[in-house]
Amino acid sequence: MKNPSTTILESKLKRHKISYVSEYGTIIIGKSKTDYTIVLGLIIFPLIAAICITTFLIWDNFDFLGANRGKIIAGILFLAGTAYFNFSRIQNKKKSNNNLKTLLPKVIKIKNEFGENTFDSNNIKTFIYNVKEINDELYVGTLNLVDTKDRIHQILGFDDENEKYVLNDLKWFSEYLTKHTEM
Repeated sequence: MKNPSTTILESKLKRHKISYVSEYGTIIIGKSKTDYTIVLGLIIFPLIAAICITTFLIWDNFDFLGANRGKIIAGILFLAGTAYFNFSRIQNKKKSNNNLKTLLPKVIKIKNEFGENTFDSNNIKTFIYNVKEINDELYVGTLNLVDTKDRIHQILGFDDENEKYVLNDLKWFSEYLTKHTEM
């Protein structure tokens, strides 16, 4: 039977589309999953629409000084901006969860730019988290481990439309990892 807190951890990782593998009491947290419907609907489709509209207007000798030019140019910029914004959002999420994290009993292993490190209650100073507002409808949260050498190791990064949910989940992850390492 699974530990109830591990089940909650897995459901929170699934909700934030962060891939993981759970077997034999070990959880390996890896890269974030790519949601292809979001890639198709919010990146590829708007980008292709903006390119097609621009190409059609140039090919049709569109009068860029005409009466409707402002609305059409604003529409093209909106579509291209939507594609760019969503692409950068997905890239940031992948970058945030790029390091391989392994949760062993009472230990966290992190493979990152500092090498492969093993952390337990003896070499973890604290867990810190922060939430940053990207725009009116999007908040990005990150959870970091600070070791006794004051190096910061990012553990998780995810976004949501509700700041309260991001903050509550970061707090929960921090408390879970504190209990996990028996700090």
